[in-house]
Amino acid sequence: MQTIQQAIVRELYIMRGSDTVTRKEKVAEIVSRKGLYSCMSNTKWKELQNAIKELPFPPPYILKDVCEEEANVPNFDTDVNYWGDWGDEALYNWGYYFAIEWIKVRPRYTKHQGRLMPEIIADDITEEFLAILKKYSIPYEVDGDVFTIYGYRK
Repeated sequence: MQTIQQAIVRELYIMRGSDTVTRKEKVAEIVSRKGLYSCMSNTKWKELQNAIKELPFPPPYILKDVCEEEANVPNFDTDVNYWGDWGDEALYNWGYYFAIEWIKVRPRYTKHQGRLMPEIIADDITEEFLAILKKYSIPYEVDGDVFTIYGYRK
């Protein structure tokens, strides 16, 4: 039995490589059907990716691909204890910039102190991350400690 995540990875794998045009066509069809409009260009995504490399640590994130159902997106309501992978290979694995509906970023992470102790905020780069968004005029929304950058919106 294949998990939902495995099915998504399989579908993304099939739609890449020589099928890039087909993938773009699929994304364009979904964008049109959902009535979405583009908020970010490849240039803006690349500027964000490059600027992240200058931060003390790469902030954790989750993203939603245009082709992905909302129900398949993991919960990101609380702080996490890992860093994000903002490298070129990770971005390729996103399914290319044109397919990103949104990305949610938590510019901080927690540290485990022990079984009986609560986790603490190990590092917080919210101000530095916000400065990057403003410097490159990247549109965003803030909800608590989570920054949402939209590739597409309704």
